[in-house]
Amino acid sequence: MEHSAGLRQEVDSLKKRLTELEERHAAKVQALMRENEVLKVQLKKYVGAVQMLKREGSQGNDALTIQRNCDGPPPAPQNRSVADIEELAASYERKLIEVAEMHGELIEFNERLYRSLMAKDNLIGQMRQELIDLRGPVPGDLSQTSDDPSLSDFETTQRALVNVWIPSVFLQGRAANAYHVYQVYIRILDNEWNVYRRYAEFRALHNYLRPQFPQVDTFNFPPKKAIGNKDAKFVEERRKQLQSYLRMVMNKLIQALPEFTAQPTKETLLQLLPFCHPA
Repeated sequence: MEHSAGLRQEVDSLKKRLTELEERHAAKVQALMRENEVLKVQLKKYVGAVQMLKREGSQGNDALTIQRNCDGPPPAPQNRSVADIEELAASYERKLIEVAEMHGELIEFNERLYRSLMAKDNLIGQMRQELIDLRGPVPGDLSQTSDDPSLSDFETTQRALVNVWIPSVFLQGRAANAYHVYQVYIRILDNEWNVYRRYAEFRALHNYLRPQFPQVDTFNFPPKKAIGNKDAKFVEERRKQLQSYLRMVMNKLIQALPEFTAQPTKETLLQLLPFCHPA
């Protein structure tokens, strides 16, 4: 029990840290997107200003050329005005180049940040799956085992009342009489125990639940297979399917039976589901 409590504290700490990291990354992305929009607006303004100055400079040069041909040398003030326009245009061009470089750096940084976030998301998913394989589903995992939206109508604390998973499968018997036994680990709050069941017992459980809960027919229960049922790959796939099935069953019990939710104990579960009896 102390070990389970320590693991739950570790999971809570990891979830809190993950939430903080996601919030910081989201804030960075939003800030970069806002800065990106500002730079785009500035870029448009600078481009428009440079084009306008080029047009004004071209018109000024044309006017000076005409005046020079007609009236001789232009007056000094007009020369200074054209020089000022050219200097301003050059300044805008330099600024435009700087903004373009900043925009390129920002896009590159956004791409690096996106790749980093995707890598961290993948790592978190792998760590979560490893944690589930080691100690059973973390809080909220049960709701992810079914596509039925009605199974998500209760609180996370209720979903975490019962955790179940199948950590191992082993072969018993010899030759033609050999069969696989599945280790089923069950935890209710701080009470945990193991039961060992054959596939036939899982199938009996499925048939037992169908009249009581018609929705069980929609759950993915692995079919019987007479040939090739000793293959290691097949056994591992069936283990995962039975584990997912049991989690959906527990999910349904919590949703449909308020008396169990009100008193989540081992004794209550055994009364509702004799399959879980350790004997």
